[in-house]
Amino acid sequence: WWAAAIGIPMIAGTFGPVANLMSICALAQPWRVMIPPGGTETNGERIPDPSWLLVLNSVSLASALVANLFLSFNFARKVRYAIAQPLTIILWYLSAALLLVPLSLTKILIIKPTYDHAFAQSYYYALIATVLYVIISTLLLVNVLGAYKFRVYPPSFSALTMPQRTLMLQTIAFSFYLALGAGVFAAIEDWEFVNGLYWADYTLLTIGIGTDFPLTTQLARGLMMPYAVGGIMMIGLIVGSVRNLVLERGRARIERRALKTQRRKWCKSSNKEEEKEEFEAMRRIERRADMSRKYLSLATSAAAFFFLWLMGALVFWFTESPQQWSYFDSMYFSYTSLLTVGYGDLFPESNSGKPFFVIWTLIAVPTMTILISNLGETVVGWLEMGTIWLAHYTILPDRKTMKELNESSDSVDSKELKFDVQMLGNIIAQEEEKRGMHRGATLAKAIKRIVKDTGRKTPKKYRWEEWQYYLALLGMSQSEEESFWLADDGPLFSDMSESTWLLWKLCEKMESVMEQEFRDLENGIVRADELD
Repeated sequence: WWAAAIGIPMIAGTFGPVANLMSICALAQPWRVMIPPGGTETNGERIPDPSWLLVLNSVSLASALVANLFLSFNFARKVRYAIAQPLTIILWYLSAALLLVPLSLTKILIIKPTYDHAFAQSYYYALIATVLYVIISTLLLVNVLGAYKFRVYPPSFSALTMPQRTLMLQTIAFSFYLALGAGVFAAIEDWEFVNGLYWADYTLLTIGIGTDFPLTTQLARGLMMPYAVGGIMMIGLIVGSVRNLVLERGRARIERRALKTQRRKWCKSSNKEEEKEEFEAMRRIERRADMSRKYLSLATSAAAFFFLWLMGALVFWFTESPQQWSYFDSMYFSYTSLLTVGYGDLFPESNSGKPFFVIWTLIAVPTMTILISNLGETVVGWLEMGTIWLAHYTILPDRKTMKELNESSDSVDSKELKFDVQMLGNIIAQEEEKRGMHRGATLAKAIKRIVKDTGRKTPKKYRWEEWQYYLALLGMSQSEEESFWLADDGPLFSDMSESTWLLWKLCEKMESVMEQEFRDLENGIVRADELD
């Protein structure tokens, strides 16, 4: 249900503006073209749409915009969930229905004869918008069922964090940026808006086909430079946010669940006298779970990549049949587009291929980026470690081991904190030793040691003996409760690293010890005054 509570609102907030953009494209030009003798549908003559189609199309767009507005108010908590969520679902379903009617009737009632008529790009944009509206509305309906029928989470979007809301704002901003560029460059180059969107899409995604819509004016070429830089930066932010929020947090939950399952299995087959063996088993389980998580993420992103690649190739094979593309040609074009190579020797020319290319690349190219990132954690990571190991024993003079390199690398952001806490620890330790308060001095020294570990790039995993020492210093024991290592706020399963968790607990203990010692000191002074 985590996906229903967190993932579905994020999907709706992300793809809602994209669906609105598709609806705008559906209104940008007539839905039909007449193919001239010896010509193609690309340069066909536009046939004006009937008034009823324009009315339905316009009302559908207005309904979708209002639905997106209510969704935004829901996220901002300006309108209650119980009001905004049903209205959003109803209005998006209404938008889909209003588009579905002309989509169904156009071919039956208007397009005849079929051999010299064809659909324009706007028709296919309307089809894409309809599919998106239905998917988003259905997902939001699932979210409502989880909140009201199954009651597994509260009926609100309050669980969404600020970074998650930021992702949705980034997507909305990118949709506006894409539409703005499409309108501006279409006006400068005398293109239709849908062709401007097609150009803006492959430009910002760095595919750079450029063969069918080259920039011919100096003004357009000059504006393209800052426009492309801004769009690429926005895409980088979106891809980074998707990876950090959706993948990292989702994988953390999956890993924690797997660890808990393995922990319960171990508890059934062990006894309390085997605490060290239990701890070491947990370490082994952690390593296996972490490796499984990485390769599961790699397999998932690879499967998504191959699906989008082969599915895209299949669609382009069908849409570009007038160009006599083979399936291998479609695979080649899809592959070069996914890798943003963009040779430009093949490109979609059909009115159905270009709209599909836009929505396909908006989904597929970020997926490819995530796949590369997952490769960096697994396959590329192993290759990098092997290369560094080989270099240490061949051409590099520094013979430090990988473990020493990891332990000696401190993050830049933690240097100031590390210095401040070490200074504080030194002062407290000196003062405590002068007064003979050895417990506070011991805690201060432990804090000094722990803060060195918080700045590492690779979080430190403490040995059993180290845990024994620190837990004894804190006055804690893992044998006090069976779920000590399993608890969500415990040292192994909390959202904090082990060193941060220990630092937090030691600071709490230091505060408690200092308060007690000051009270004892005050009581001693009072008793001395009474004796006098």
